[in-house]
Amino acid sequence: MPHYLRLFLLLLAAVVPLAALQFMTQHSLRQDRENEVRNDTLRLLDLLDAEQERIAAEARQVLATIVESGVPQAGPPDCQQTMDRLRARYPAYLSVEVADRQGRVWCATDPISLGVDLGGIRTFQNALATGALTTGEYGLRYPNQRPILPFRLAYPAPDGTPGGVVTVLLDARWLAENLGSRPLPPGMEMVIADRQGHAVARLPEMPDAIGQPLPTAMLQAMNAARGTRSAAVFDVGGTERMVVSAPLDTGTRESMIAIGIDRDAAMRPVRDAMLFSLALFGGVLLLTCLGAAWGMRQFLRVRDRMAETVVEKASVLESTTDAVAELDRSWRVVFVNERARTLLPDSGDAIGRNGRQAFAELMAGESGRTLQQAMESREAVEFETRGPRSGVWFAVRAFPSRKGLALYFRDATDRRRLEDERTLLTRQLKAERSLLTAILDHLPSGLLVAEAPSGRIVKVNETALRLLGGPPPPVAGCGCGGARACNGGACFGEGRCPLSRALRQGETVEQEDFPYSRPDGAAMTLSVSATPVRAPDGRVTLAICTLRDVGERKAMELALQRAKEEADEANRAKSKFLAAASHDLRQPMQSMFLFTGILHRFISDEQGQRSLEMLERGLDTLKGLLDSLLDVSRLDAGAVDPRVEPFALNSLLDEIAASYAPILESKKLAFRIVQDRAATVRSDRVLLGRMVRNLLENAVKYTERGAVQIAVRTLDDTAQGALARIEVSDTGIGIPPDQLTRIFAEFHQINNPERDRARGLGLGLAIVQRLSAILDHPVEVKSQPGRGSVFAITVPVAAVEAPLPPPPTTSLFTGGRDAPRALLVDDDAIVLLGLRDMFREWGYEVLIAGSADEAVAKVEADGRTPDVMLVDYRLREGRVGTEAVVRVRAMAGWDVPAMILTGEAGPECETDAAAHGLEVVRKPVTPRQLRRVLDRAMATQSKRTADSMTGAEGERLPL
Repeated sequence: MPHYLRLFLLLLAAVVPLAALQFMTQHSLRQDRENEVRNDTLRLLDLLDAEQERIAAEARQVLATIVESGVPQAGPPDCQQTMDRLRARYPAYLSVEVADRQGRVWCATDPISLGVDLGGIRTFQNALATGALTTGEYGLRYPNQRPILPFRLAYPAPDGTPGGVVTVLLDARWLAENLGSRPLPPGMEMVIADRQGHAVARLPEMPDAIGQPLPTAMLQAMNAARGTRSAAVFDVGGTERMVVSAPLDTGTRESMIAIGIDRDAAMRPVRDAMLFSLALFGGVLLLTCLGAAWGMRQFLRVRDRMAETVVEKASVLESTTDAVAELDRSWRVVFVNERARTLLPDSGDAIGRNGRQAFAELMAGESGRTLQQAMESREAVEFETRGPRSGVWFAVRAFPSRKGLALYFRDATDRRRLEDERTLLTRQLKAERSLLTAILDHLPSGLLVAEAPSGRIVKVNETALRLLGGPPPPVAGCGCGGARACNGGACFGEGRCPLSRALRQGETVEQEDFPYSRPDGAAMTLSVSATPVRAPDGRVTLAICTLRDVGERKAMELALQRAKEEADEANRAKSKFLAAASHDLRQPMQSMFLFTGILHRFISDEQGQRSLEMLERGLDTLKGLLDSLLDVSRLDAGAVDPRVEPFALNSLLDEIAASYAPILESKKLAFRIVQDRAATVRSDRVLLGRMVRNLLENAVKYTERGAVQIAVRTLDDTAQGALARIEVSDTGIGIPPDQLTRIFAEFHQINNPERDRARGLGLGLAIVQRLSAILDHPVEVKSQPGRGSVFAITVPVAAVEAPLPPPPTTSLFTGGRDAPRALLVDDDAIVLLGLRDMFREWGYEVLIAGSADEAVAKVEADGRTPDVMLVDYRLREGRVGTEAVVRVRAMAGWDVPAMILTGEAGPECETDAAAHGLEVVRKPVTPRQLRRVLDRAMATQSKRTADSMTGAEGERLPL
């Protein structure tokens, strides 16, 4: 059979089924389109019916609300006002009327309804008679003749009988107002008809159609449906329409609803699509025939080129990167490309030879058997083999056919080497993982690892399981939640727990102690640390938590704490003892100071004066020792309350330098003060001065030659702000390294084994250390034995300048005719007599007393007010000296200058004296010290007196 006849029959066999399939498809599309239009119209009908029912329900609700609210009983004015308000709120298609028993409308939302007579309407009479809600039928409303649907309900009169009927009228134009603005499909119409089948509403609106009967065939179909939706095709006005309708038995049961659509317009898209499809099919068929003719021509050309293709195939196989060889069914080589000759140099001129001999590197042993099986089963195989002579790995793919076997192979040595290296690395990783697991499981600390953000626990070692008393929850985040103790093995939960904080906030937690209760009830303390592990982008991916049982350590800490408390208590007892002992010693010492000062006037020979001077030196040394003991006891008892204020540092250093200049000169030591700039510091001037004096005194004691220096350096821009560093340096004996921490202990001295009391008790640096803690002024020390030491105090610099110090005062009274009067009060008779003689030496008239009552009595008997008072604080019978000061001041009518003299170390005296504005002088006090304090008090009072005698304009007031 000729080739063109075969081609024609082939086309015919293909076209006929396709044409039949095309016609069947078009018919099915038409049927589907009709069903789609019918279903869409039915859904629209349901929506329209539901909308009508909703509006009717709304009208019934309005009717019931008006009757229940008592609007009809309110009378015409109030009722009409209510109707006017309702008219503004309700849509235009809804109106309300109130009629009396005779049917006359006397209140309505629409003014044109007033006066209309409803008495002859059947639904009005039914509503009045039954008292129930009555729904009427669509009818024409007077005077605009629009279709309405009435809803009526009787309202009661005051005597309980029906007083009339309230009517809510639903205008049929609700259809146009609710749906008129919505686009309708082309050719669609909506109609609402009454029970008789007359149209009462239509969309799109057509005024001439209102009141016209529906087509007879359509009305008969709707009546025959009896409660179900119906769909049928009718000829309406020469147009074939598909109509779906809802009869009287559905919806509101007072109207019928019909929706019609132009069938031709609805089916037009399907028809157009069918015509286009047929045209397309015809065009395709024509093109197919033309293509077949052209294909026949090309077929002849292709047959001629097949021979050329074989040559081209060989060329392609030569150019491929794979080595290619072809064998026939007898294993004779029929083709080998250049790449195969390169990989198998022994193949040489392989064409025509037996493949097993030519390709011995590929087909030896198991590889040969695999290729033999592939040839027999005609199933492709792929494998790797190693040449027995060359050691080269080959990746081989064999594709059998009915003609023979095609081999594709390439050198896989490098890939196998990489795979071997990867296998080795994998083994090493497994070994390292096993080693890491063994290490983690044998760690003395518990270990938990959780992943973020899920919080899932991915690793728990054996120690953690033993510490927790069982496995932890699978997810970190459920647990103690910030509670005081973590229970049930969940010490890594939410809130303050370290693992949760590391996971959620990226926080690193270092050794926080947590009380923990194991599931078996055992209580312990765990030290918990947690560290987040972050990805290169900063996200937290893991969190590692370690647990350690620190119960023994906590017990040791508690024991140490108790031991420290006992030591502190013993230290406080020691301080109380020293304070009491120093008080008892100060009383006789004070007498010795006073009487020694008086003796100067009575001893005139040189030997006596020299002995008296040595006595005074011994008393000064004893006073220094007692002062040091008192200072230590006061500091340990917490009786020192620093008064921090700004003051000029250079003035303090000048005073200290002046007081130590004679000693430095006597030892022939160079001394200087180095200051980079004047500094105003914030500190307690007295306490800081005591620290510098103690350091300077130590430097002078332990320096026999060379120099002593005080240097002040200002440090700006530190973390604590501006600081002043006061350095006291010397070229003395220095301090051995092992003594640097011991020098601050009480009674510890270097290079004084014989305990020479002329060099003190070893309390100076102990006092410096205590004052450093009170003032928060760090003290540092550096020293080289044989070369000297440097002590440094760091003090904050004040932001404001310190006020200028008051000018020095001189004694105001030197004796004479108008001598001042002094009142002295002390319960120790020896001290009191010594004070009396000393004050008389200074030119005072003296009154002495042993108690507050005696002091008041003597002042009353003398009839004159004292100019100054010096009162011991602790008097007989538990009385205090401030009481005597207050009573004498009350008698004088002004604040007589007064000072408190005491030997106590506690804070009670200072607090009481400060409350009354009194200065405290501590026993023992030398005559020189007492004279300076006395002159200062008198000078202050003289200034106050001068100020009080000056008027507002600076004029002298008359006496």
